[in-house]
Amino acid sequence: MKGFATTAGQQGPEGYAGYDKTLVPRYDLKKAKQLMKEAGYEKGFKLSMMAPNNRYVNDAQIAQAVASMLSKIGIKVDLKTLPKAQYWPEFDVCAADMMMIGWHSDTEDSANFSEFLTMTRNEETGKGAYNCGYYSNPVVDNLVNSANTETDPAKRAVMLQKVEQTLYKDAAFVPLHWQNLAWGAKSNLQVEPIVNALNQPYFGDLVVK
Repeated sequence: MKGFATTAGQQGPEGYAGYDKTLVPRYDLKKAKQLMKEAGYEKGFKLSMMAPNNRYVNDAQIAQAVASMLSKIGIKVDLKTLPKAQYWPEFDVCAADMMMIGWHSDTEDSANFSEFLTMTRNEETGKGAYNCGYYSNPVVDNLVNSANTETDPAKRAVMLQKVEQTLYKDAAFVPLHWQNLAWGAKSNLQVEPIVNALNQPYFGDLVVK
């Protein structure tokens, strides 16, 4: 990513309700091999993986890097990358063992991630609609539902932190990174730090000298 990404250890980045600074990215090759052995896969196994190749920054290269890393513990990945127009219909039916997806939270906190990506799949409510890992944990479901009706921001943040901690403990998914923003401007233009869902500055944030 050439310096324009932050390695992720959880769903939401710093600044989001639910972010827990103790949930750091994990990389332990020795332990991974040990876990493979304990699970009866000392000699590894094969899996299929799909990813887009024109949706996210460096998406195909990222998928290739994931496949390369998994090979270090004996997991052979049959990787297929597709243009986004062909990829999303495949994602909708979870066509491969492993699928890539990026997400921006409409609520600017981690509840939106959980609601669609890690809650138990439920066709009636739409919860877990993009949960291709089929992860299901009643604790996560109950916490997210409670957080979505909690009006006290502090209490809600604690609930969402418990969600992140549970997902981390269960290794419910493989978090990769958060894309960083790159801004270009003339030397007489000052831009204050900006956080908004539209990923663009407002005129009120700009100072011209």
